[in-house]
Amino acid sequence: MNNNIAQKLKETAIEDIIWLVYFFIIVANLYSNYLERDYIKNHNLKSRDLFRNINQYVLIIAFIIYLYFVYQSYNSIRNLKENASQKKVFLTHLTLISAILFLIAGALNIFIQNNSVFDDEIGLV
Repeated sequence: MNNNIAQKLKETAIEDIIWLVYFFIIVANLYSNYLERDYIKNHNLKSRDLFRNINQYVLIIAFIIYLYFVYQSYNSIRNLKENASQKKVFLTHLTLISAILFLIAGALNIFIQNNSVFDDEIGLV
């Protein structure tokens, strides 16, 4: 098995783990929404604090995933062959740009969550 195939297999194994993490994120967000509803209905401060903490952890985990995709995209650009088509070069660079934009969005969401910029009535924090 050549090195390129082994690397691709390793990357897909990591992506499998990421999908499992996304499953955890979905379950955590469903529970967080339940707690948020409890806070809205009953003004339960314990539920509010817990759903905010869950949201914070989910955002940090997502940020780490985005960071991994930035790293992978950067490596893809570094590993482009000299004879790669212009289309492949262009799409590989677009992949890096999109990963960076997701990373920026994740960082902004973490900042917003940490600083509670929005009023509780808006429901964004």
